[in-house]
This record gives sequence, C-alpha cells and structure tokens, in this order.
Amino acid sequence: MSQLLFNITLIISFMFAASIVREQIIYRVEGINRYKMYRLIYYGCSYGLLGSILMIYTIKIDSTIILDLRFLAVTIVCLYAGMVPAIIAACIIGVMRLLLFGITASGIIGAATIIVIALLSGWTVKLTLSSIYSFSINEFY
Repeated sequence: MSQLLFNITLIISFMFAASIVREQIIYRVEGINRYKMYRLIYYGCSYGLLGSILMIYTIKIDSTIILDLRFLAVTIVCLYAGMVPAIIAACIIGVMRLLLFGITASGIIGAATIIVIALLSGWTVKLTLSSIYSFSINEFY
C-alpha cells in the first residue's frame, strides 16, 4: 500500500514540477511559443522520464506479481498534450525498459505494449463524444 501511495505522490509531484518548468522556462523564452514542436518534444521527453522512474519503483502485489504505473505517464501526456508526445514518451519508456531489464522476450513485449498503449490512447482521445456515445449505445442494445 505504501508503494502505491509513493507512486501516486511521484506522479502528482512530477506533474507539478513539469508545469513549473513549462511556465518558467518554455513560455518565457523569446520565440519558443511559436514552435509547437519544441513543446511537444518537451512533454514527450519529460513524461518519458516519469514513466522510466515509475518503472524503477514497482509495486509488489504478490511474490510473483509486480506492477508499475508507467502506462499512466503515457495516458496523462496523451490527454493533455496529444498523440505525438505520447508516442515520444512511449518510445523513451520502451528503450529504458530494454536498457534497465535487458533485451529479453518479456522486455520486447513490454516495450511494444507501451507503444500500443500510446497509439490506442491517442486514438481514443481523437474520438468525438458522439462516436463514443454511439459505440456505448450500440454495445448494450
């Protein structure tokens, strides 16, 4: 339970620190507001770092089951910044997964899964409300 609380605290404090850096550095630098790609790269790299840190601090559920919350970093950046930063963050997390835990079959599957999560999150964010509503209505009737 304390590991879960630590991970949630880490996510909240990282989001706070990233917003301060964004406000104090990125928005105050002359001319950088015009270049949207710099902001997208910043969001992708910063949340990729968050996902890598969350991957290090895992939550032990059982003796054989461990959980990390790296998918939340991708989902949060996709909701707030879009699909491009989510894909950048997923690629960083995937590479860090392979570097930290070795190139094994489970490592490759984990790296591919986080990229698929980024693509699915981006696709879900781009859906309009009416298509979500019609999907849920058609699903149950």
